[in-house]
Amino acid sequence: MPSRKRARSETCATPELSVSGPAKRRAVCSSPPRHSQRSLSPPLPLTQTNLKALTDSLKSPSDPESSPIIANQRLGLAMSRPSSPTRPNNNLDTSLKLAAYQIFVDYGRELPLPLKEHVSTIILAPRDPDVPPSPNAGKIKQQRRVAAQQNERNGIKRIEPYMLFRGAAEDDPRVLAAPLVYSKDEINLHRYFLPLPPDKTVKEDWKELSQPRPDTAIGYVTRRDAQSTEPLSVTAFTAEEERLLDGFCLTQYLLFPFLTSQWKTPNSNENISHAHNQAARDGAVIVNYLHKFYSLAYPDRHPLVIDTAHYSFTCDLHTAQIWVHWHDQEGHYMEMIFEFSLRVEDDIVKARGILKNILNYALGGRLENIKNALPAFEKSRVKGKGPTIRAGMSTVAPSEAGSEFIFQLPITPQSSASDPTKKKRKLAEGGVGFVVEANDAETDSLDSVPNLG
Repeated sequence: MPSRKRARSETCATPELSVSGPAKRRAVCSSPPRHSQRSLSPPLPLTQTNLKALTDSLKSPSDPESSPIIANQRLGLAMSRPSSPTRPNNNLDTSLKLAAYQIFVDYGRELPLPLKEHVSTIILAPRDPDVPPSPNAGKIKQQRRVAAQQNERNGIKRIEPYMLFRGAAEDDPRVLAAPLVYSKDEINLHRYFLPLPPDKTVKEDWKELSQPRPDTAIGYVTRRDAQSTEPLSVTAFTAEEERLLDGFCLTQYLLFPFLTSQWKTPNSNENISHAHNQAARDGAVIVNYLHKFYSLAYPDRHPLVIDTAHYSFTCDLHTAQIWVHWHDQEGHYMEMIFEFSLRVEDDIVKARGILKNILNYALGGRLENIKNALPAFEKSRVKGKGPTIRAGMSTVAPSEAGSEFIFQLPITPQSSASDPTKKKRKLAEGGVGFVVEANDAETDSLDSVPNLG
């Protein structure tokens, strides 16, 4: 009876059986068996020491090569996600980092007496009962539920125009325009004005603060934007004043922002506490900018806290808060001055009254103080004092307190070699040099502005 043929393996050879008759040749694969490509260590005896070594190799993430059993698994995990930072990337970490940089959010800090009086009498002043409220509060309540279902950017678009302000140059038909101002979305504020770490340890432990970038920023309109409308919009500053400020630039898109906002939506990955922390960083930058401006204008006195204060708005489409920011020798502070629900129309009316008070002050006393300081500021700049910071180049902040940088200021055809502003300067506070085109065309400028209450 003939012998039974075996199935032929595609991966390895099988030994021949002794059978009668001539020997038959079988194909032998040239590659070794797959399982033989990885050499296995001989089994170890089951002892407490070996069991502990196995357990440690399975748990410890410090040395991927120490555990060949799960090396491939670890490689897959490492490729599918970024490496973990030194500190967890959560909201508590952000709050602690701000505190390390001496930016204190909602600590219950008492406002300085002049600022407290200003906020209570000017900013929180009740609206005139004889002036009927605009329909915007009703629109906000009506839009809130739909906006809460959107992503962050679309949710903001539904609520923000009715809650905050649009400038005349924006030509937004949905709302009544305010003169002299402009609202910009997601603009970078210059990192030069970020608070410096108080010491090297903070810089090493927490790294640098992130880029200040409010969801919206409202400030005085630039001549470039004002001249893009028909008819031309009115500006707060003359062409000469804007050229002077070109060399002291917080952002090329606005002049002296006075109200910033940070928004979150229920569908976003972040919550209202993240908005508070982001607003605190933005506010600290603007306060530093104002502090430096007034310090250059009036070097013989400390800047007034009212002149350097800033206001911000945070919202998660359920509730919203209005904040005041200021600075003293101990650090930066951000404290809430009003909180309300977007479900209650009367509360929205009160909040919009406060926001209008902020706008009216920005168009009145604040603008007047800035313009009065510009001649003295110009004298300091002519003497070569202060950093030259222009839009369009690096926004890297000084790396640590007390560091010095050398800057080459831009040379213009009208400059001479002896011009002190063309020489390299060491500035203890750091800075960057860069250039923005100034528009020489003239438009009207207002020294006095109407109250929009």
